[in-house]
Amino acid sequence: MLTPNATYTMNGVKIREYIIPDGYRWKDAAKARAAGFNPGSLFKKNQKLSGGTGKVQAVTIHNTGDLPKVYDDGEQYTRATYPNENMGSARVHFYVDDTGAWQNLKAGTGLTPADPIGSAEVGWHAADGSVSDGGNMTTVALEIIENESTEHDRIARDNGARIAAWLLWKNGLPISKLVTHSFWGAKKHGKTNSDVDVQCTTPAPGEHWCPMYIFGSQNQSKALQNWKTFKQQVKTYLDKLNGTPDPAPDPTPGETIYRVQTGAYKIKANAEALAEKIKAKGFATYITIVDGLYKVQVGAYRVKKYAEAERDKLKAAGFNAFVTTKSGTAAPAAEEIAVGDKVQCNAGVKKYSNGVTMPEWVRTAILYVRQIESGGKIFLVSTQKTGNQYTGRVNATDVHKV
Repeated sequence: MLTPNATYTMNGVKIREYIIPDGYRWKDAAKARAAGFNPGSLFKKNQKLSGGTGKVQAVTIHNTGDLPKVYDDGEQYTRATYPNENMGSARVHFYVDDTGAWQNLKAGTGLTPADPIGSAEVGWHAADGSVSDGGNMTTVALEIIENESTEHDRIARDNGARIAAWLLWKNGLPISKLVTHSFWGAKKHGKTNSDVDVQCTTPAPGEHWCPMYIFGSQNQSKALQNWKTFKQQVKTYLDKLNGTPDPAPDPTPGETIYRVQTGAYKIKANAEALAEKIKAKGFATYITIVDGLYKVQVGAYRVKKYAEAERDKLKAAGFNAFVTTKSGTAAPAAEEIAVGDKVQCNAGVKKYSNGVTMPEWVRTAILYVRQIESGGKIFLVSTQKTGNQYTGRVNATDVHKV
């Protein structure tokens, strides 16, 4: 049995790291030739994904068969790969079983010193060679080991779903970037479909029908249905990692939840960019969707002073933070900000409510609320408490009290 170089947990799954060393070369000449390599050639590509950038563009799902009378299949597949050189050319990032997973290639997780962020490397799993936009060259591969027993397969598949969701989340990828081995096989033969799930279940001549156990059928329509079921399983975990639904409890009648917010955006990518910066400072950050806006939040508390303490930590770290409330009686926003209050635009707000771009000084100035309109949803703000120096209308969710 192999001794992992490191052991860590990814989204609840125990991972044993045993990454093939950089620069390792084939030792067994006969095995190298049988796998299509010259004796002494590099055992893995030794190249980062996506043209050397290490950028993960998708997660590819594979299936391989359970090994009879073997407890930890991932360990045996790993050992067969390296150092035993018995897996031919196959190189995948993770072998996933009911016991957890073994990591064979760098995936850029940042969870161990041997796998820093940005280090994700090329595997050999998608049967599409070194095509620059292919599965080998752009994606992280999960080989989920199944076909032992119903309970074994349920756990192995759940472990695979958890790992896939975490990898998507860590790399800022949507669920549409979860694909199959067959996705790449079909593409290799010039078969493309705008529906990603259909592409994932499109057979191609001479290509593996994979992940075969997840597909559960040679019939494409049934395979499509089963693939969507697995994909939904991954999405459920991905949504939790992304903070959807809101991880904070809904307030009971008469109760108030205090949320620490740092920004609100109409474009999700902008919210995600800010969330990543905040996470890099050590804060547990999530994104909620309210009234069509993506709100970056750091915590939710039933005690106001705890929320204020978290807000102050964020400010000390250089972020614009404030506390918002959610009441069990659903008080309108107009009760939180009143005429005469000083307000400032939230980070990332660039336009008035009518879509016109704000001048830079308006985005950073301390403003006064002059008028509340449309049920508390629209504010009219000015740089003076009295007088007629208007700047324009903004959405209530685009400003906070200072």
